[in-house]
Amino acid sequence: MARVITVLSGKGGVGKSTFCANIGKALSKNKKVLLIDGDISFRSLDILLGLDSMVVFDWADVIFDRCNKEKARLFASDNLHLLASPVSLSDSLNTDKFRSLISCYGEMYDFIIIDAPAGLNELTGIYAECSDEIIVIATPDSVSLRAAYITGESLVKSGKDENSIRLVLNKTDLRQMKKGRQANPNEAVDKTYLRLLGAVPMDKGLNIASDFRVYPLLKRTNQAFSRIAERILGKDVKLYL
Repeated sequence: MARVITVLSGKGGVGKSTFCANIGKALSKNKKVLLIDGDISFRSLDILLGLDSMVVFDWADVIFDRCNKEKARLFASDNLHLLASPVSLSDSLNTDKFRSLISCYGEMYDFIIIDAPAGLNELTGIYAECSDEIIVIATPDSVSLRAAYITGESLVKSGKDENSIRLVLNKTDLRQMKKGRQANPNEAVDKTYLRLLGAVPMDKGLNIASDFRVYPLLKRTNQAFSRIAERILGKDVKLYL
């Protein structure tokens, strides 16, 4: 059965969707990965993966029996597939219905990664309830780290095991950290009370989401995603900034 991971953030603009696309690519080198775009309002994974012209069905079509599970899947590569987000939800969604979607695909994949909308709302609650693990994305500034802390605290209060919630610092800049303009990893952990899973450096290819296919990622950025993927797989990998 697939390990189900929800990726969320306390606030928008931290690079959550680009993280999902890239960690999906990194994991799919050796594992079968299904990405689910759960950000109904601002869906973007189809664009980031170059699949936007191929979207016909979405995951809501599977849940509400408008198409079968095979027709809804989009193939970014042999091991990396996507369920696109619906434009809107006209039907009522609850935890049981979304869990039924996970069950449809659970035996087919090693990982199912859900890109949740920013903030705390009914949808993020449904996704979190259906997940084994949570990754909270934050940038190393005070506003984002406070939002990550509130998000983690809310998840624990809702019943999630605190050990199942991890932090990823995105858009890090070592020079800014040395100048005290960004929180370093130890400070980020102290401010969020979340265990650190990894850090991703600032990269134009991550910042310009609409031109994601035009700007290839820097080597050190690809290495950062590879290290995070290895940690998800249980390997002991040193943190580099």
